[in-house]
Amino acid sequence: MKKIVIAVDNDPTSEKIALNGFQLGLQLNAEMALLSVVDLTMLITESDVIPKEFADITINDYKKNQQILVDTVFKDYKVRTYVEEGIPHEVILNVAKEWDADIIVLGTHGRTGFSHLIMGSVAEKVIRHSEIPVFIIPIKS
Repeated sequence: MKKIVIAVDNDPTSEKIALNGFQLGLQLNAEMALLSVVDLTMLITESDVIPKEFADITINDYKKNQQILVDTVFKDYKVRTYVEEGIPHEVILNVAKEWDADIIVLGTHGRTGFSHLIMGSVAEKVIRHSEIPVFIIPIKS
């Protein structure tokens, strides 16, 4: 395995996911990419901010979060970073395919019941449609 995509969001659990992915990448001596997906379909604004401005603010927040992860988790290790817009599971799979990744690392929030039904599971969709191995980091919310 030579390339690992580590998918994180802006959740506080991102550091745990990034750290586990980084440790796996070191063990496998792999190139690593940190990927965040901004799901614009989930952006709802009740303020005077127009959707495009809100999307730009959100994208910048994701980039800042990634930079914090690069500084705290990856430190001097070279890691690619991607912040993409779209439907999370589709973007994760597309980036992994385009970058020719060998494994995808992502977390699952462990939602059940109504929350899982409404929000769906990105991890579940990635697992179901991935052509490469998927390494899941369980995160309880």
